[in-house]
Amino acid sequence: MLHLLVLLLPFLTQVPEIIAPPPAADKQTLNKSAYFAFVDRDYVFTVEIVKPGVPLLNFVSMTEEENRVYARDIRLDLSNRKGTVKLLSVETGDFKQPMSVASIAIHPRSSFAVRLDGDFGNESELFGVTIRLGDEDLQLVPLSRYDFENLVLKVNRINLGSPDFNDDWRVLRLEVLGSRSPARKRLKTVHAYVHG
Repeated sequence: MLHLLVLLLPFLTQVPEIIAPPPAADKQTLNKSAYFAFVDRDYVFTVEIVKPGVPLLNFVSMTEEENRVYARDIRLDLSNRKGTVKLLSVETGDFKQPMSVASIAIHPRSSFAVRLDGDFGNESELFGVTIRLGDEDLQLVPLSRYDFENLVLKVNRINLGSPDFNDDWRVLRLEVLGSRSPARKRLKTVHAYVHG
């Protein structure tokens, strides 16, 4: 019996490692996802792939300022290339077809959703999302489906008529997600003329 115990001892010491649950995944360690978000005291932006190749952009403005987001300023990182957003599609109740626009106004204390139109193939996940807003780039972070749905529930409870959004932040326990940085400069096309 002692010999059997000695032979099994190395295997018994490894069992806890084999059956131990995997460590909890940190939402910041995702390198690709179907769900991305930016949240700060001024704006909430989310991008969600609702079916392969079809991303939706939602935004909430908690500012008193008018702003504008342009389709060309939304950059999606696909598996092997950058996805160019060509137009923003707005669902309208009066028409059977959505209305496509190059930009959309972000009104003070408002929320809105648009579909992003472009060549995204059949991508069901993204590697990154950046939105240029004015002279800043907003970098969205990837979220798990659970964290994304949790965020959406909180954002839907923001009172856009509130005199002070600090109360909403405290009650809803919102957290800052993503980052802001100075916008990358656009390359200007230079035309060279040869005289001869």
